[in-house]
Amino acid sequence: MAGWLPQLTSIDDPIADDYWSFETDEGQKRFVRITVGRPVPIPGDPNGDWYCPLLIEHPQHPDFYSVVGVGPVDALRNAMRIVDDGFRDMRKVSPRAKPPAVP
Repeated sequence: MAGWLPQLTSIDDPIADDYWSFETDEGQKRFVRITVGRPVPIPGDPNGDWYCPLLIEHPQHPDFYSVVGVGPVDALRNAMRIVDDGFRDMRKVSPRAKPPAVP
């Protein structure tokens, strides 16, 4: 299935975009940008499955995901599960965080 998925380099139709902060094990505050794209059908998929574009952007690098589901709601639900799992064990997680301005 993974060969059928687009290799994302951007999200052209975002439905949600936010910065979250969290505290590392060393007590340092970090920021992550999370962007969720509108679910779309997987091109050429014989089963009619969908994927949801997801970006989890750390300061040094972006991580793009094409999260699969059997329909648009399932793909979106699976993308949100990745977001939830990624922050479940972190401390002091805060949505709507304001990252420091980059000069």
